[in-house]
Amino acid sequence: MATYITLVNQLLRRINETELDAAGSGFGDVRNLQALAKDSINSSIREILQISQEWPFTLTTNTQTLVVGTGVYDFPADLSKVDWDTFYIKKNETQQNEPRKLPVITFADYLRSFRPIEDIGGATSRSVPLRIYQTQDSKFGVTPIPDAAYDIEYRYYSFPADLTAFNDVSVIPQRFNTVVIDGAMMYLMRFRSNDQSGQIHEKKFMDGIDNMRRLLLDTPLYITSTVTGRHFNSVTGAQ
Repeated sequence: MATYITLVNQLLRRINETELDAAGSGFGDVRNLQALAKDSINSSIREILQISQEWPFTLTTNTQTLVVGTGVYDFPADLSKVDWDTFYIKKNETQQNEPRKLPVITFADYLRSFRPIEDIGGATSRSVPLRIYQTQDSKFGVTPIPDAAYDIEYRYYSFPADLTAFNDVSVIPQRFNTVVIDGAMMYLMRFRSNDQSGQIHEKKFMDGIDNMRRLLLDTPLYITSTVTGRHFNSVTGAQ
């Protein structure tokens, strides 16, 4: 992964401008073109992250410790998209519950089938959570409501904050630095009202993102056969 100042200096070299001190001296005080270069790098990275929510380099594992009597929980602030198929409750050594994958139900199913049980049973209905659901305000809930501090693990795709310090590290893999620089060139030319050059670099940028998608997103990990087998008669050899 490349640092912020490394990317900025690569961009400045591309336009034959003076590079910044690699040790970060004065990085936060630059102005004019060098300040535009910093903005352009962040704009390029942000564009890449917005084009797809499922870049593998943004995949993050989070553990939520449940609170006794609390059924609904917030997602992390940098959440872009949650993988609902990855919720897993770990074993609680005190409760000796069975660790297991938690299936997802809709909020409507929760209201229809499980909310009444929780309301009627109150504290007596608390138990090991067996299901999760998405609320209408982009949180997640568990049912039954927990009776202990169980740990639930799940994975989500994050949307990192902009780079600020000179040594902040970009989330984009280093082998795609040229794509980041092409995008930064596009934004830099737009900032300088050079639309013709901006369009040229936009084409290179979008082609680079397409290559990233092909390399990182379009290759299946496995293939499942849907062919229906025929019965084979071992005596006659007929199918």
